[in-house]
Amino acid sequence: MFQKLVQKFRSKDMMLHAIVILGIVGMGCILISSFLTSDETEVPVQQTENLSETPQEYRMRIQSELCALLSKVAGVGNVEVLVTLQGSEEYHYAQEGDSLITDEQVKNKHTYVTIGGSAGKPLVESVTHPPIIGVVVACEGGDRSTVQESVYYAVSVACGISTADIYVTKLAN
Repeated sequence: MFQKLVQKFRSKDMMLHAIVILGIVGMGCILISSFLTSDETEVPVQQTENLSETPQEYRMRIQSELCALLSKVAGVGNVEVLVTLQGSEEYHYAQEGDSLITDEQVKNKHTYVTIGGSAGKPLVESVTHPPIIGVVVACEGGDRSTVQESVYYAVSVACGISTADIYVTKLAN
């Protein structure tokens, strides 16, 4: 029985019909999947500006993360951290444009992409937080050199700054 079925499919007409049917079924699956809703929700562009951190919120978040990290280092004990930032955040706006290259010169024409037409607000492409320029760490074990060394290296690696920009001291009782 199976051999008879295989012999029927060996004919070119049957093979062509099978390919056409499979193609139609595949397109039907694609069409049906476009109507199904996904669990992902898109955030409108206007709301993304509200989701960015202010420099103060960014500084507080870094301080709390450093406190959590340093409290787990052996010998540190209770810890308080102060982070200093340089300047403020930088906004990078979306641009579109083109360049005209001639034999003698290059002319660039760039315009900012705006939301709500030409009189609208410029579209923020990305926000860069201000760099960390210094960290002060006060901890219970801050008077021991082995603890200080561990704190210097942990903060240096976590923040991407030089150990010269870090100060470690003993926490007052």
